[in-house]
Amino acid sequence: MEVKLNKPDLHGYINADHIEFHTLSYGICDRNSAVINAPELITDYSLKVTQEETVYKWMRRSEYTAKKAETDHSRDRAFRNIVELVRIQLKHFSPAVRDNALHVYNLLENYGDLTHADYDAETAGIDSIVTRLHSDVYLPAVQNLELVPWISELASLNTLFKSYVDDTLQEQIHKPDISFRSARRETDGALRKITRRVSALIDLNGGANYAGFAKEFNVLVNHYNTLVHEHYGRLHAKTDITPADIAPIAVQPWTGKPVCVIPEVSIRITGKDGETRVVELVFSEDFSVAYKNNVEPGTATLFIKGIGKYTGELVTTFNIEAPVCDVQG
Repeated sequence: MEVKLNKPDLHGYINADHIEFHTLSYGICDRNSAVINAPELITDYSLKVTQEETVYKWMRRSEYTAKKAETDHSRDRAFRNIVELVRIQLKHFSPAVRDNALHVYNLLENYGDLTHADYDAETAGIDSIVTRLHSDVYLPAVQNLELVPWISELASLNTLFKSYVDDTLQEQIHKPDISFRSARRETDGALRKITRRVSALIDLNGGANYAGFAKEFNVLVNHYNTLVHEHYGRLHAKTDITPADIAPIAVQPWTGKPVCVIPEVSIRITGKDGETRVVELVFSEDFSVAYKNNVEPGTATLFIKGIGKYTGELVTTFNIEAPVCDVQG
């Protein structure tokens, strides 16, 4: 029977799985050290696995780095929501509203998609946008489109992000000397030295002495390679939002303008472990919206369409309340 070592998909393993795989792989190598007969390679492998785990733990504990990333995600979402709300107003029946929307939209377009820019460029871009939207040139349009609360939220998130950047700089004092990516690469390299040696020994001496090691190693590799395929299969599969829950929408006051409500949409997803968790969908990232009869008092219709990782459509309604006339006589 041919004896050979299967190739682990080291690049595809997500971080926690990558460390777990190498920890178990090192154990197999250590138990078969007499067969491998390269103590210096096994010792180096042990050191590289420990180094990667140490860097990963620091990265996971990095409090302000995590807060910075979370706040960056929130400001990305706020910026995308503003762009989407302005884009919706471009189709308004009123020429005046359309003109105001175009005025603001052209400004936003000049900055491009800041959510894909690096941290510094996005921060500076948002500061500039907020300043210009509060200027006399744009403020009347912003007020007409009822964007003031959204702009204030974006400004607040940007300020919060900058404070976390300052706190993160303090964290860097305790930062490991090597990046996690480099640590991963060094661990992979240490394992490859061992597997290349064993493969060469099999070619030279035959596989009989190495069959036990190969069998144990291949079982481990096959298991983690399967996890990679399942993980990327889930990433590319689209989830149907048809069974999603839509939070009740409060009665909206009549303003004479289109009432553009952003619904709260959540969906229950059951994982492989059988546990069900609730996922809050993100407007303009997970779903888009369209409206019908959303100007005059009465029942407005809201259409929700899955985008990105989601597919399917939902329809719900909300009420627009007629203005109360104060009649005195």
